[in-house]
Amino acid sequence: MPIVHRIAVLTLLLGACGLAAAETVLVTGSNRGIGLEIARQYAARGWLTIATIRRAADDPEAAELRAIAAQHPNLRIEQMDVTDLNQIRRIADKYRDTPVDVVINNASSNQPTMAADMAKVGVGIAELDFDDTLWTYQVNAFGAMRVAQAFLPHLERSKHKKLVTITSMAGSFARAMGGGAFNYASSKAAVNKFMEVLAVSVKEKGVIVNLLEPSYLVATKPDMKDMPNTVPVAIEVANLLKDIDAMTLDRTGKIISIPTGEVLPF
Repeated sequence: MPIVHRIAVLTLLLGACGLAAAETVLVTGSNRGIGLEIARQYAARGWLTIATIRRAADDPEAAELRAIAAQHPNLRIEQMDVTDLNQIRRIADKYRDTPVDVVINNASSNQPTMAADMAKVGVGIAELDFDDTLWTYQVNAFGAMRVAQAFLPHLERSKHKKLVTITSMAGSFARAMGGGAFNYASSKAAVNKFMEVLAVSVKEKGVIVNLLEPSYLVATKPDMKDMPNTVPVAIEVANLLKDIDAMTLDRTGKIISIPTGEVLPF
């Protein structure tokens, strides 16, 4: 029997036995840091893991992601720049027949080191580069909005129906940090509000929309390894996955702290 026919027969048998197809997760910004570890842990669970990155799959920055894919054939690497609506729609169309249980907006405009991040925080209003402001919004805010729009139909057809955005309390009005970070903080405030509004609008469809805030000290950058009190990425992501597993419709539209499980103020 040809392999295609055998796969079709196996699919029918699984359906007859009441065994559902593997769950599916889509993660943006999967080439490093939290996104890379999210992809690793979902792939290890056996989920179909669509790991999207801004550059091509053969880019040197995707080497570790390719290594995970070699170990877990259920992980697929897709080029999808969240600032490019055509790329997003192309991937959404490619998986148009695939219900996506969890979509995780992780892609973010940040610097490769903590020192560079801190330098940007210190930029004052007089030195603010508004081209950089627009770019930060394109990634942190509009990027997540574009992905949400494109993949809502996939979520609506899925079992779990969970849309997650990685955020920061830098964007909170109730806990304003002050002292700079104009671009980053305001872009996070924008995406927080968008997701809150979206949560209300899709609740009747059973779609859960939440925002998760990682610890500030997750060791995602090379110069954080020797910093005191840092949290290993693997531990933070394991807790993140637990939070996603526990999400219910009655708690949609919230910002949740990954380390504490606390609901945080907008």
